[in-house]
Amino acid sequence: MDFITLLLFAVGLCFDSFAVSLSCGMSCCVCARARLVRFAAVLGLCQGLMPFIGWGVATNFRTVIEAYDHWVAFVLLLFLGGKMIWESFRGEDEEQPSGNPFAFGRNLVLGVATSIDALVAGIAMAFLPLTIIPSPSQLLNMLVAVFMIALVTMISSLTGLYLGRRSRGRLGERAELLGGIILILIGVKVLVEHLS
Repeated sequence: MDFITLLLFAVGLCFDSFAVSLSCGMSCCVCARARLVRFAAVLGLCQGLMPFIGWGVATNFRTVIEAYDHWVAFVLLLFLGGKMIWESFRGEDEEQPSGNPFAFGRNLVLGVATSIDALVAGIAMAFLPLTIIPSPSQLLNMLVAVFMIALVTMISSLTGLYLGRRSRGRLGERAELLGGIILILIGVKVLVEHLS
């Protein structure tokens, strides 16, 4: 996985957080900027840490299924992308609890809920060579990936909050659809590269 693929990967993963931020932004009439930034930072941190956890667990099993790693990555990304596309058509927001989403406890619940898919994505990343920076260390490359995913998610969450406060559209569902398509295309790219 190179830098451009990682960037697309991060964008694909952040759409759940964007959709939830958009929804929360719609429910927020007057909120302090510090609370909005904290909200986005918690979502970004959760979204960045979950792939690291998945990657760490799956790295231990990589040698067992190394001959089929490209198929595992493809199936996981196909599943995640399909799930996001399915949820975009259902039109339900199951991840947003009732109450004030900007309270820290609820913010943390939203962060974990929107980043479960990222845990599975981290498992898929363990089966891909990470070449984000010119270093042979996969751990160092993964730490760069964690930072990029967290940063992209934080920026998209802040954008979602801003747009949510300004609009009342169905942009969140379209965002999940786009995120799902991006993850499926990355999965297809991984499979084609390994089969050719």
